[in-house]
Amino acid sequence: MYRFEAILVPALFYISFCYLNYFLFTPKLFITGRYLLFIIVCAACLGLTITLPSVISVSLHSFPPAFIEGPFPGFLFQSVLPDFETSSLLNTMYHRPGGWYYFFRPEFSYTIIVFLFILTLSSGIRIIQEWQQTEKERVNAELAFLKAQINPHFLFNTLNNIYSMAVIRDEKTPSAIEKFSNLMRFVLYETQHDFVPLTRKIEYIDTYVELQKMRLSEMVTVNYEKTGNPGGLQIAPLIMMPFIENAFKFGVSTERASAITIRIDVQDGEWLHFYAGNTRNPLLEKDNTSSLVGIENTVKRLELIYPGKHTLNIDESGKEFVVELNLHLK
Repeated sequence: MYRFEAILVPALFYISFCYLNYFLFTPKLFITGRYLLFIIVCAACLGLTITLPSVISVSLHSFPPAFIEGPFPGFLFQSVLPDFETSSLLNTMYHRPGGWYYFFRPEFSYTIIVFLFILTLSSGIRIIQEWQQTEKERVNAELAFLKAQINPHFLFNTLNNIYSMAVIRDEKTPSAIEKFSNLMRFVLYETQHDFVPLTRKIEYIDTYVELQKMRLSEMVTVNYEKTGNPGGLQIAPLIMMPFIENAFKFGVSTERASAITIRIDVQDGEWLHFYAGNTRNPLLEKDNTSSLVGIENTVKRLELIYPGKHTLNIDESGKEFVVELNLHLK
Protein backbone atom coordinates (compact mmCIF):
# COMPACT_ATOMS: atom_id res chain seq x y z
CA MET A 1 0.00 0.00 0.00
CA TYR A 2 2.81 2.37 0.86
CA ARG A 3 4.51 1.90 -2.48
CA PHE A 4 1.22 2.57 -4.27
CA GLU A 5 0.72 5.81 -2.35
CA ALA A 6 4.35 6.76 -2.93
CA ILE A 7 3.56 6.78 -6.66
CA LEU A 8 -0.03 8.07 -6.57
CA VAL A 9 0.42 11.09 -4.31
CA PRO A 10 3.30 12.70 -6.30
CA ALA A 11 1.45 11.89 -9.53
CA LEU A 12 -1.56 13.86 -8.29
CA PHE A 13 0.72 16.79 -7.55
CA TYR A 14 2.23 16.61 -11.06
CA ILE A 15 -1.20 16.50 -12.70
CA SER A 16 -2.48 19.38 -10.58
CA PHE A 17 0.53 21.52 -11.39
CA CYS A 18 0.22 20.70 -15.09
CA TYR A 19 -3.36 21.99 -15.21
CA LEU A 20 -2.64 25.01 -13.02
CA ASN A 21 0.37 25.97 -15.11
CA TYR A 22 -1.48 25.51 -18.41
CA PHE A 23 -4.66 27.38 -17.47
CA LEU A 24 -3.38 29.87 -14.89
CA PHE A 25 0.35 30.39 -14.35
CA THR A 26 1.55 30.55 -17.97
CA PRO A 27 -1.26 32.70 -19.45
CA LYS A 28 -1.63 35.00 -16.43
CA LEU A 29 2.01 35.35 -15.42
CA PHE A 30 4.51 34.23 -18.06
CA ILE A 31 2.75 35.45 -21.21
CA THR A 32 1.88 38.76 -19.57
CA GLY A 33 5.55 39.36 -18.74
CA ARG A 34 5.41 38.80 -14.97
CA TYR A 35 8.42 36.47 -15.11
CA LEU A 36 9.70 36.88 -11.53
CA LEU A 37 6.33 36.03 -10.03
CA PHE A 38 6.07 33.07 -12.41
CA ILE A 39 9.44 31.74 -11.21
CA ILE A 40 8.48 32.21 -7.56
CA VAL A 41 5.16 30.40 -8.02
CA CYS A 42 6.81 27.50 -9.86
CA ALA A 43 9.53 27.22 -7.21
CA ALA A 44 6.88 27.11 -4.49
CA CYS A 45 5.00 24.40 -6.37
CA LEU A 46 8.22 22.40 -6.69
CA GLY A 47 8.78 22.66 -2.94
CA LEU A 48 5.24 21.48 -2.27
CA THR A 49 5.66 18.61 -4.71
CA ILE A 50 8.76 17.48 -2.81
CA THR A 51 7.52 17.87 0.77
CA LEU A 52 3.75 17.37 0.91
CA PRO A 53 3.64 13.77 -0.36
CA SER A 54 5.78 12.74 2.62
CA VAL A 55 3.66 14.77 5.02
CA ILE A 56 0.48 13.18 3.66
CA SER A 57 1.91 9.68 3.85
CA VAL A 58 3.03 10.27 7.44
CA SER A 59 -0.41 11.48 8.45
CA LEU A 60 -2.06 8.48 6.79
CA HIS A 61 0.15 5.82 8.38
CA SER A 62 1.14 7.63 11.59
CA PHE A 63 4.78 6.65 11.05
CA PRO A 64 7.38 8.91 12.60
CA PRO A 65 9.27 10.86 9.94
CA ALA A 66 13.02 10.53 9.63
CA PHE A 67 14.85 13.82 9.49
CA ILE A 68 18.16 14.50 7.86
CA GLU A 69 21.03 16.16 9.60
CA GLY A 70 22.41 19.06 7.64
CA PRO A 71 21.96 22.70 6.78
CA PHE A 72 18.36 22.28 5.44
CA PRO A 73 15.25 22.22 7.65
CA GLY A 74 14.45 18.65 8.56
CA PHE A 75 10.86 18.66 7.32
CA LEU A 76 12.08 19.03 3.72
CA PHE A 77 13.61 15.56 3.83
CA GLN A 78 11.19 13.53 5.90
CA SER A 79 10.23 10.09 4.61
CA VAL A 80 7.93 7.32 5.62
CA LEU A 81 9.73 4.28 6.99
CA PRO A 82 7.33 1.37 6.45
CA ASP A 83 9.69 -1.39 7.45
CA PHE A 84 13.12 -2.01 8.91
CA GLU A 85 14.80 -2.70 5.57
CA THR A 86 13.52 0.49 3.94
CA SER A 87 14.28 2.45 7.11
CA SER A 88 17.90 1.30 7.09
CA LEU A 89 18.28 2.10 3.40
CA LEU A 90 16.82 5.59 3.69
CA ASN A 91 18.81 6.40 6.83
CA THR A 92 21.98 5.29 5.05
CA MET A 93 21.14 7.60 2.12
CA TYR A 94 19.98 10.53 4.21
CA HIS A 95 22.88 10.63 6.65
CA ARG A 96 25.59 10.88 4.04
CA PRO A 97 28.26 13.41 4.93
CA GLY A 98 28.97 16.31 2.63
CA GLY A 99 26.15 18.80 3.32
CA TRP A 100 24.84 19.81 -0.12
CA TYR A 101 25.58 16.42 -1.67
CA TYR A 102 22.47 14.72 -0.34
CA PHE A 103 20.30 17.32 -2.10
CA PHE A 104 21.13 15.54 -5.35
CA ARG A 105 20.17 12.06 -4.20
CA PRO A 106 18.28 10.02 -6.88
CA GLU A 107 14.82 10.59 -5.35
CA PHE A 108 15.25 14.37 -5.41
CA SER A 109 16.79 14.40 -8.88
CA TYR A 110 13.90 12.37 -10.27
CA THR A 111 11.31 14.70 -8.73
CA ILE A 112 13.02 17.82 -10.07
CA ILE A 113 13.49 16.37 -13.56
CA VAL A 114 9.85 15.28 -13.84
CA PHE A 115 8.65 18.63 -12.48
CA LEU A 116 10.79 20.60 -14.96
CA PHE A 117 9.61 18.38 -17.80
CA ILE A 118 5.95 19.01 -16.93
CA LEU A 119 6.64 22.72 -16.53
CA THR A 120 8.35 22.96 -19.92
CA LEU A 121 5.74 20.85 -21.70
CA SER A 122 2.64 22.59 -20.32
CA SER A 123 4.14 26.07 -20.74
CA GLY A 124 5.35 25.31 -24.25
CA ILE A 125 1.97 23.98 -25.40
CA ARG A 126 0.13 26.99 -23.96
CA ILE A 127 2.59 29.50 -25.46
CA ILE A 128 2.31 27.87 -28.90
CA GLN A 129 -1.50 27.89 -28.71
CA GLU A 130 -1.53 31.55 -27.66
CA TRP A 131 0.81 32.40 -30.53
CA GLN A 132 -1.36 30.53 -33.02
CA GLN A 133 -4.47 32.32 -31.76
CA THR A 134 -2.75 35.68 -32.00
CA GLU A 135 -1.52 34.89 -35.50
CA LYS A 136 -5.02 33.81 -36.54
CA GLU A 137 -6.51 37.05 -35.24
CA ARG A 138 -3.83 39.04 -37.06
CA VAL A 139 -4.54 37.24 -40.32
CA ASN A 140 -8.29 37.74 -39.94
CA ALA A 141 -7.79 41.43 -39.25
CA GLU A 142 -5.53 41.78 -42.28
CA LEU A 143 -7.98 39.92 -44.51
CA ALA A 144 -10.82 42.16 -43.33
CA PHE A 145 -8.72 45.21 -44.13
CA LEU A 146 -7.84 43.90 -47.59
CA LYS A 147 -11.47 43.11 -48.38
CA ALA A 148 -12.49 46.57 -47.20
CA GLN A 149 -10.03 48.04 -49.70
CA ILE A 150 -11.31 45.91 -52.59
CA ASN A 151 -15.07 46.34 -52.12
CA PRO A 152 -15.38 50.15 -52.32
CA HIS A 153 -13.07 50.23 -55.32
CA PHE A 154 -15.21 47.72 -57.22
CA LEU A 155 -18.50 49.38 -56.28
CA PHE A 156 -17.21 52.81 -57.30
CA ASN A 157 -16.27 51.60 -60.79
CA THR A 158 -19.61 49.84 -61.30
CA LEU A 159 -21.58 52.91 -60.24
CA ASN A 160 -19.60 54.96 -62.74
CA ASN A 161 -20.64 52.54 -65.48
CA ILE A 162 -24.34 52.84 -64.60
CA TYR A 163 -24.04 56.62 -64.34
CA SER A 164 -22.63 56.75 -67.88
CA MET A 165 -25.57 54.70 -69.14
CA ALA A 166 -28.05 56.97 -67.36
CA VAL A 167 -26.49 60.11 -68.86
CA ILE A 168 -27.02 58.87 -72.43
CA ARG A 169 -30.50 57.59 -71.50
CA ASP A 170 -29.64 54.03 -72.38
CA GLU A 171 -32.75 51.82 -72.29
CA LYS A 172 -30.72 49.12 -70.58
CA THR A 173 -30.23 51.30 -67.49
CA PRO A 174 -33.10 49.74 -65.41
CA SER A 175 -31.75 46.24 -66.10
CA ALA A 176 -28.27 47.41 -65.17
CA ILE A 177 -29.55 48.80 -61.87
CA GLU A 178 -31.24 45.49 -61.08
CA LYS A 179 -28.06 43.58 -61.78
CA PHE A 180 -26.10 46.06 -59.73
CA SER A 181 -28.45 45.48 -56.78
CA ASN A 182 -27.66 41.76 -57.01
CA LEU A 183 -23.96 42.57 -56.96
CA MET A 184 -24.47 44.80 -53.94
CA ARG A 185 -26.26 42.00 -52.13
CA PHE A 186 -23.36 39.65 -52.78
CA VAL A 187 -20.71 42.17 -51.72
CA LEU A 188 -22.52 43.27 -48.56
CA TYR A 189 -23.65 39.85 -47.32
CA GLU A 190 -21.68 37.07 -48.97
CA THR A 191 -18.27 38.64 -48.38
CA GLN A 192 -18.91 38.63 -44.63
CA HIS A 193 -18.10 34.91 -44.71
CA ASP A 194 -14.62 33.47 -45.00
CA PHE A 195 -15.73 31.19 -47.84
CA VAL A 196 -18.69 31.18 -50.25
CA PRO A 197 -20.00 28.48 -52.61
CA LEU A 198 -18.14 28.54 -55.91
CA THR A 199 -21.46 28.28 -57.78
CA ARG A 200 -22.62 31.50 -56.10
CA LYS A 201 -19.33 33.16 -56.93
CA ILE A 202 -19.62 32.23 -60.62
CA GLU A 203 -23.19 33.58 -60.70
CA TYR A 204 -21.78 36.82 -59.33
CA ILE A 205 -19.19 36.94 -62.11
CA ASP A 206 -21.92 36.17 -64.67
CA THR A 207 -23.89 39.19 -63.50
CA TYR A 208 -20.84 41.41 -63.51
CA VAL A 209 -19.86 40.41 -67.06
CA GLU A 210 -23.42 40.99 -68.30
CA LEU A 211 -23.45 44.37 -66.61
CA GLN A 212 -20.20 45.34 -68.29
CA LYS A 213 -21.40 44.20 -71.71
CA MET A 214 -24.30 46.66 -71.51
CA ARG A 215 -21.96 49.62 -71.74
CA LEU A 216 -19.49 48.25 -74.30
CA SER A 217 -19.48 49.06 -77.98
CA GLU A 218 -19.17 46.57 -80.83
CA MET A 219 -15.45 47.30 -81.00
CA VAL A 220 -14.95 45.26 -77.82
CA THR A 221 -15.14 41.48 -77.97
CA VAL A 222 -15.84 39.66 -74.71
CA ASN A 223 -15.12 35.91 -74.55
CA TYR A 224 -16.45 34.41 -71.35
CA GLU A 225 -16.20 30.62 -70.93
CA LYS A 226 -17.05 28.27 -68.07
CA THR A 227 -16.33 24.54 -67.91
CA GLY A 228 -16.48 21.89 -65.23
CA ASN A 229 -18.76 21.32 -62.26
CA PRO A 230 -18.29 23.78 -59.37
CA GLY A 231 -20.87 22.09 -57.15
CA GLY A 232 -19.82 21.46 -53.56
CA LEU A 233 -16.70 23.65 -53.70
CA GLN A 234 -16.00 26.71 -51.58
CA ILE A 235 -13.83 29.72 -52.38
CA ALA A 236 -12.77 32.87 -50.58
CA PRO A 237 -14.83 35.84 -51.81
CA LEU A 238 -13.40 38.46 -54.18
CA ILE A 239 -10.44 36.35 -55.28
CA MET A 240 -11.01 36.53 -59.04
CA MET A 241 -12.90 39.83 -59.24
CA PRO A 242 -9.96 42.28 -59.14
CA PHE A 243 -8.42 40.55 -62.17
CA ILE A 244 -11.74 40.57 -64.05
CA GLU A 245 -12.34 44.18 -63.12
CA ASN A 246 -8.84 45.08 -64.26
CA ALA A 247 -9.46 43.40 -67.65
CA PHE A 248 -12.57 45.49 -68.29
CA LYS A 249 -10.93 48.68 -67.08
CA PHE A 250 -7.82 48.45 -69.27
CA GLY A 251 -9.02 46.18 -72.06
CA VAL A 252 -11.63 48.52 -73.50
CA SER A 253 -10.69 51.03 -76.18
CA THR A 254 -12.90 53.51 -78.03
CA GLU A 255 -10.37 53.97 -80.84
CA ARG A 256 -9.48 50.44 -81.88
CA ALA A 257 -10.72 46.90 -81.62
CA SER A 258 -9.96 45.20 -78.31
CA ALA A 259 -10.71 41.89 -76.69
CA ILE A 260 -11.30 40.53 -73.20
CA THR A 261 -11.06 36.83 -72.45
CA ILE A 262 -12.19 35.20 -69.21
CA ARG A 263 -12.11 31.45 -68.64
CA ILE A 264 -13.11 29.52 -65.54
CA ASP A 265 -12.42 25.79 -65.53
CA VAL A 266 -13.12 23.42 -62.65
CA GLN A 267 -11.23 20.13 -62.86
CA ASP A 268 -11.31 16.91 -60.85
CA GLY A 269 -13.74 18.42 -58.36
CA GLU A 270 -10.97 20.30 -56.54
CA TRP A 271 -8.92 22.47 -58.92
CA LEU A 272 -9.94 25.88 -60.24
CA HIS A 273 -8.13 27.19 -63.32
CA PHE A 274 -8.77 30.87 -63.95
CA TYR A 275 -7.62 32.91 -66.94
CA ALA A 276 -8.16 36.62 -67.61
CA GLY A 277 -6.59 38.42 -70.55
CA ASN A 278 -7.16 41.80 -72.14
CA THR A 279 -5.66 43.90 -74.90
CA ARG A 280 -3.29 46.43 -73.37
CA ASN A 281 -4.16 50.09 -73.71
CA PRO A 282 -1.11 52.25 -72.94
CA LEU A 283 -3.20 55.42 -72.55
CA LEU A 284 -5.34 53.87 -69.81
CA GLU A 285 -2.41 52.18 -68.09
CA LYS A 286 -0.72 55.50 -67.32
CA ASP A 287 -2.91 55.94 -64.26
CA ASN A 288 -3.43 52.49 -62.83
CA THR A 289 -2.59 53.06 -59.15
CA SER A 290 -6.01 51.98 -57.87
CA SER A 291 -5.97 48.80 -59.97
CA LEU A 292 -2.52 47.92 -58.73
CA VAL A 293 -3.79 48.24 -55.15
CA GLY A 294 -6.61 45.79 -55.87
CA ILE A 295 -4.25 43.27 -57.50
CA GLU A 296 -1.63 43.58 -54.75
CA ASN A 297 -4.29 43.04 -52.10
CA THR A 298 -5.55 39.95 -53.92
CA VAL A 299 -2.03 38.55 -54.12
CA LYS A 300 -1.68 39.02 -50.35
CA ARG A 301 -5.04 37.36 -49.71
CA LEU A 302 -4.01 34.36 -51.80
CA GLU A 303 -0.82 34.04 -49.77
CA LEU A 304 -2.73 34.24 -46.49
CA ILE A 305 -5.70 32.01 -47.36
CA TYR A 306 -4.14 29.50 -49.77
CA PRO A 307 -0.49 29.11 -48.78
CA GLY A 308 1.07 26.38 -50.90
CA LYS A 309 -2.26 25.74 -52.63
CA HIS A 310 -2.10 28.18 -55.53
CA THR A 311 0.04 29.38 -58.39
CA LEU A 312 -0.37 32.85 -59.86
CA ASN A 313 1.24 34.12 -63.04
CA ILE A 314 0.82 37.72 -64.23
CA ASP A 315 2.28 38.52 -67.65
CA GLU A 316 2.26 42.06 -68.97
CA SER A 317 5.30 41.84 -71.24
CA GLY A 318 3.42 41.52 -74.53
CA LYS A 319 0.44 43.17 -76.18
CA GLU A 320 -1.90 41.52 -73.69
CA PHE A 321 -2.19 41.65 -69.93
CA VAL A 322 -2.67 38.03 -68.83
CA VAL A 323 -3.47 36.55 -65.42
CA GLU A 324 -3.44 32.79 -64.82
CA LEU A 325 -4.46 31.40 -61.46
CA ASN A 326 -4.49 27.74 -60.42
CA LEU A 327 -6.23 27.21 -57.09
CA HIS A 328 -6.60 24.03 -55.06
CA LEU A 329 -9.94 24.31 -53.30
CA LYS A 330 -9.69 21.19 -51.10
